[in-house]
Amino acid sequence: MKKNVLGIDGGGTRTRAAIMDEEGSILGICVGSTSNYDDIGVDAARENIRQVVNGARESAGISTDHFDAVFLGIGGVSSAADRAIVKKMALDLHLAPEKFIGADHDIRIALAGGLSGRPGIVQIAGTGSSCYGRNAEGQSWRSGGWGPLLADEGSGYWFGIEAMKAATRASDGHLSSTTLLPIVLDYLNLKDIDAIMHRVYAENMSRSEIACLSPLLINAAKEGDAVSLEIVETGVQNMAECVSIVAHKLNLLDQCELSLTGGVFQAGNFIIERMRSAVQERIPQCTVEMAELPPVVGSCLLALDLLGVRLALTEVELLKDKAETLL
Repeated sequence: MKKNVLGIDGGGTRTRAAIMDEEGSILGICVGSTSNYDDIGVDAARENIRQVVNGARESAGISTDHFDAVFLGIGGVSSAADRAIVKKMALDLHLAPEKFIGADHDIRIALAGGLSGRPGIVQIAGTGSSCYGRNAEGQSWRSGGWGPLLADEGSGYWFGIEAMKAATRASDGHLSSTTLLPIVLDYLNLKDIDAIMHRVYAENMSRSEIACLSPLLINAAKEGDAVSLEIVETGVQNMAECVSIVAHKLNLLDQCELSLTGGVFQAGNFIIERMRSAVQERIPQCTVEMAELPPVVGSCLLALDLLGVRLALTEVELLKDKAETLL
């Protein structure tokens, strides 16, 4: 009987679960609510993981109590204590035998999926942002990804905060006219900008709610709003600097592959080409492309690694052909 593994991608907004067999076939996939326990607590995160795993089982027609291996990539995981918490959630849910449970930050699985297991660098810009690299010797480095209060430039949340800051500054005269003011008012369903403090502070807007302003800001930049464009350029330059740091730390300057993933890059060439240009100004030899496979598939590949299984190139190519249906 073929071995089956489970991959979990727990981002700041959604959790994805995928079941893969040892030959690289995706048997089932499900999307649910966030499993970032820093945002919602361990109990709620564990319950959301349980729900998406059951959904993936139902999709695959599998009723087995546990999988041969599981790898969980969860946003906000950065320490040994964090990894222990995630592994304990997996054990509580009986997802796999303890020695075949892997856990790490979500950028680890983004790299595994983005470059189909090859060494290189990934820049993730979803609700949060971070840059992570791994070289052929297994050395790794992360730059950025310190969360919204410390360093999250280029993330959807960061763009959302910058949009609201620009709206308030335009309102009180610090900035010239910007379309971000009416955009923010409309998004927050406010008649007057003075009500924004209650909306943000008293009603405790979630990170995902704030991040949903990101595509609105990027669209305003596309349409020529100077303030929005300056914010986009700042975010891109900050992310490119993180990529440069990782490449230098891991000696990847001459053979640098960068994968881009996350909702911010779904804005298309407007963001991607700016990112490519900013990175290649710093690392001329670097190739910059969108992810070959989604992070949840990367988590499956890392789960297979726990079993000592590596997919053949032909099996990886088949996965790539189906990548759009796996997002």
